Amino acid sequence: MDTNKGYVAFVGAGPGDIGLITDKGMECLRKADVVLYDRLANPRLLRYTKNECAFIYCGKLPNNHIMRQEKINQTLMEESLKGKYVVRLKGGDPSVFGRVGEEAEAIATYNIPFEIVPGITSSIAASSYAGIPVTHRDYSTSFTIRTGHKCKKNEELVCEPKQEAIGETLAYYMGVQGLPTICKQLLSQGYSGDTMAAVIEWGTLGKQRVVEGTLSTIAEKVTAAEIKNPALTIVGDVIKLRSSIAWFEKKPFYQRKLIVAKSSSEESSLERYFTNNGAEAYAFPALKAIPHSYTKEELQLIMDTDRLIIASKEGIDILFSQLFMAGYDIRDFPRRIEYMSDKTRQELEKRGLRCARAHFDDSSAVLIGDRWLLTESTFSDNQRVLPSHTIEIDTRYQEINERLLTEDNWETVIFPNKRSIDIFLQEWNKYSDRDPKEMSFAAIGQSVKKYALLMGFKRIDEQVQQELDKKEWMRDHEWMQLYTLDMAAL
Repeated sequence: MDTNKGYVAFVGAGPGDIGLITDKGMECLRKADVVLYDRLANPRLLRYTKNECAFIYCGKLPNNHIMRQEKINQTLMEESLKGKYVVRLKGGDPSVFGRVGEEAEAIATYNIPFEIVPGITSSIAASSYAGIPVTHRDYSTSFTIRTGHKCKKNEELVCEPKQEAIGETLAYYMGVQGLPTICKQLLSQGYSGDTMAAVIEWGTLGKQRVVEGTLSTIAEKVTAAEIKNPALTIVGDVIKLRSSIAWFEKKPFYQRKLIVAKSSSEESSLERYFTNNGAEAYAFPALKAIPHSYTKEELQLIMDTDRLIIASKEGIDILFSQLFMAGYDIRDFPRRIEYMSDKTRQELEKRGLRCARAHFDDSSAVLIGDRWLLTESTFSDNQRVLPSHTIEIDTRYQEINERLLTEDNWETVIFPNKRSIDIFLQEWNKYSDRDPKEMSFAAIGQSVKKYALLMGFKRIDEQVQQELDKKEWMRDHEWMQLYTLDMAAL
């Protein structure tokens, strides 16, 4: 490999659900110095990049190409020739209507090394989430993928379905605008007007919607439902199976639109939980941890203490890496180590360290963790606070926040602690003119709920609140109550 050149990875992000990206695709994101991403790639995937990674939005809306293809090609070339590891993140599979051929050709012209990392294509995944397998031995033994719109370059290349294809499954990408024409063409080719059709909008996400009909009725139904791209059209008898095996819509929070207010830079387990249960959930705002550089004296103080309290998982890597660089190892660690969250305990146990849940009394200790938490809290005089990091707003997500907070009609905001309420109110008004207090809310713990009411939120989302009130949530998020400085709430 030419060491004067960087590297480009064309990565398929999958259809939307972030769990459907491949391990190899995720590995590329973790290594990336620059990510060029489009509208159909779930922006939540960008959270897995380094703090120093730059984001470039190539998003394309219908009739509004934010970055022309020629500019994308040029940017890929320019960034990689700076010696950077560049990821071109594309929705679905980059080789299925993803224009990867054009972009890879442009890179190859400059002899820049690259790879293409496949992704799950949207037609197969969205159909599965809608309860429509694209093949079935009783209904369809073949599957054809087609583009739902034409451009000047491919207009002559688009072949129409032939008579012998009747009875098989057809999938049209991005064909909402051209749906009447598609149906007309299929009917002229011999398909019956009663042939089943379905259109899937935002497949595999919590805001997924499915409209069913026939070739005679589907266009009118899609217009009435105000379905927009990204949407996939499926034609064929396999749609009959949807009535018995549709599974995604049965999830308890299906189509619920929930914002999870954040107060730490760790990925929100609340967002992941509600997403896995069918919701469209978004953790906001994006935060990042800025490491503190310990002095030799501070590191020695940490090693000499009888009792070390670690307040957050984020501080562990920061502390351990600096201790190792300074010549310490695990044998030098204090005998008594305490944790304030189960995530922190699990991370310490991975490193072979047994620990106990933190308790607060007058005995001496050194505390490690988020600067805000530790400086705002009250400790005894002989308990030394040595913050490992500072939490800051991650400004790289400005474009993403502007788009996501206005693209959907968010119903409910979830508050895990008091601090999350303050940060949410501070950041929300930067992106939306909507009064956030019009949304319903749910909170972990009575003290957080009371604080939300005090700050002007009025309506409690009973379904979400009942889920948060379950004992396992209170146990898993017990540490969050420490942010409220209300120890009685524990």
